[in-house]
Amino acid sequence: MSLFETQNKSAVIVAPHADDEVLAAGGMIARLCEENWDVHVLYGVVSGFHSMNDEASSDADTREEELTHALAVLGCASWKVLFRGQEEHLRLDTVAQSELINFVEAELMIHRPSLAVIPSFGDHHQDHRAMSRACVTSLRPAPDGKRPLVPLVLSYGQSGAAGWGGRAYQFYPTTFVDIGSVLEKKLDAMRCYSSQLVDTPHGRSLEGIRARASVFGALGGCEYAEGFECLRYVI
Repeated sequence: MSLFETQNKSAVIVAPHADDEVLAAGGMIARLCEENWDVHVLYGVVSGFHSMNDEASSDADTREEELTHALAVLGCASWKVLFRGQEEHLRLDTVAQSELINFVEAELMIHRPSLAVIPSFGDHHQDHRAMSRACVTSLRPAPDGKRPLVPLVLSYGQSGAAGWGGRAYQFYPTTFVDIGSVLEKKLDAMRCYSSQLVDTPHGRSLEGIRARASVFGALGGCEYAEGFECLRYVI
């Protein structure tokens, strides 16, 4: 049975920052929403910043407006932010793991998804690794009860830099979602994040996103795909 045909059409996507959900899983989200899934996005922190790649700057209001437009393009049902503003920006690794875990667990109990998509621990970014650890704990195996057993858990690597840093930071995609029919929608969603887009060559350029989808497509036997590690699949 196809993932998109499951009966419980609820998915939770965890993104450390606003734009990670589009970069890593924008195509999957678009396909899920086209199949009438309720897709809920959880953000670790939404904050402005001064770009390391150009002179662009943004603030939390701008980033929140961008994510609202991007999720509307994809068709998401809801979103929620744990931290807003500069204090925890790029500092999620300094937040108590229990606080991150409580945030994710609470949303899992509300939405009871059949699919969770989370950051990979094999990432050089400290915020991604902090959120990954919290998600793995929140999604730990146990019989379905007050805290749901999510049967399918996928993890994603940071766009354009997954696996950077040697053996300690590896990302091994084993599951591929064909996004050929929705690639342009993914790119349109990313265009909403104008403060985050940079020129090629860069993983956050539109050209870089298309190229990465082509590489994953070649690995998955289709034109364009998104790649994920499968952490759990209960059949």
